[in-house]
Amino acid sequence: MFFGGGGGGFPFGGMGGDPFGGMGGMGGGDVDTDEYYNTLGVDKNATDSEIKKAYRKLAMKHHPDRGGDPDLFKEMTEAHTVLSDPEKRKRYDRGGKEAVEGGGGNPFQRRGSTSTKKGPSTTHVLKVTLEDLYCGKTKKMKMQRKTIDREKGVQKCTTCKGQGVVIRQIRMGPMIQQMQAPCEECNQEGFLYARKKTTEILEVNIQKGAPDGHKIVMRNKGDEIPDGDAGDIIFVLKQQEHDVYKRKGADLFIQQKISLVEALCGFSLDLPKLDGRKLLVKTKPGQICKPCAFDPFAPAEEVDWEVMEDTDCTLEDMAKAETTDLDVLKKAVNTQLKGKNIGCFVVKDGQTTFKQGTRAECLEAKKKRSGATMYVLGDENASSSKRMMRAVEGEGLPLMRDPYQFGNLFLQLEIVFPDEITEPMRAALQAALPPALNSSEADESAEDVDTQECTVLDPVASYKDGVFQNKDSYDDDDDDDGHPGMRGQNVQCAQQ
Repeated sequence: MFFGGGGGGFPFGGMGGDPFGGMGGMGGGDVDTDEYYNTLGVDKNATDSEIKKAYRKLAMKHHPDRGGDPDLFKEMTEAHTVLSDPEKRKRYDRGGKEAVEGGGGNPFQRRGSTSTKKGPSTTHVLKVTLEDLYCGKTKKMKMQRKTIDREKGVQKCTTCKGQGVVIRQIRMGPMIQQMQAPCEECNQEGFLYARKKTTEILEVNIQKGAPDGHKIVMRNKGDEIPDGDAGDIIFVLKQQEHDVYKRKGADLFIQQKISLVEALCGFSLDLPKLDGRKLLVKTKPGQICKPCAFDPFAPAEEVDWEVMEDTDCTLEDMAKAETTDLDVLKKAVNTQLKGKNIGCFVVKDGQTTFKQGTRAECLEAKKKRSGATMYVLGDENASSSKRMMRAVEGEGLPLMRDPYQFGNLFLQLEIVFPDEITEPMRAALQAALPPALNSSEADESAEDVDTQECTVLDPVASYKDGVFQNKDSYDDDDDDDGHPGMRGQNVQCAQQ
């Protein structure tokens, strides 16, 4: 499949240029020492705290996992990496990117290639509870690492002269060939030294609202090397399952059963808070709790598209595709074109054009055009109405970017119906509740009226019982002229 259009190596041939504007490299002339500051939207005199806050705010908006532009996110992270490091920031303020990178290029492409070597990092899984993530916690971890025995000193290997490799001559007939081989004297390190095991107590600070899988890096606390910085120790948070709550982002969910009376007349219940206190949750008088079939932990539903025949859109083309395969086109909106604000696409004459804009903007720009079919993103408000759940605002987890703000607590309510009701109860309910929506005027005693009472059945089992098995009950097992398996072939031919 070929995607037409030009621009930026974009898979779908972006017709409108970079949606985020010119964030690319600068031209010749004076050294640019403003680009990183402009990328983060901060002043050149911004404090470390202001730079960190600005980056977090932009990262939440433009992270690729949230539909943001990967290239823009990369530039933001590059700017934050430099400006958050005091030494790199000084070099950048003096000589721009080249002063930081040492001759151009991207810091993301140069990790490990700087003049300062660094020892290997070690990773450890750190189990945490929801209580830890709600309140924040500092854990003391007893860690062992390999350190250089300074008393015995460090000497450059004389065999390889500190290179870690030696040149050996190999005779092959009349020819002599030189080959590079690892130095066995220093184990390719270039230095001779002794190591010892050192035990250290590290204080690991678990931030409030930290996500599952969050990495906490302890700089230079790993194994030491003779000619560079010690490695890092990385703790990866592993959130443990909770007995009461489930987590999704900063929101908490709890499954709770309520009776039919509580669903109609209101309820009040006590819930344990993650900080040890108690939370009283109740409904307002007169509120009715209706069943909600939405499962917040189920895979994301496919986006609905509204189809408009003989309709085109006058918005500017954002990208083109030489295909009309709807599955491919819809998938492309959520993959290659994700974060590009595609509100609709138009299929005509074997080609597809993608339009950038909101649903409202696409509908406003529609026009009649014979042979064109316009696919518009479904109404998000209509979909969200099906997902509305009872919730307690501000009773979720703290937000990591701002621990003074909290997510919400959602109640996954299951209404428990009574097994049966007595006649007096039924009469009382009929008198108290709104009138029935369905009633029959048919005469049950009439010959043309067939009266049946509802039962409870399993639809899956019913379906299996009714599936055609390629053989009716009245088929004769011996009616195949002594050729086993021929009946199946005959049926297959008949179906063809």
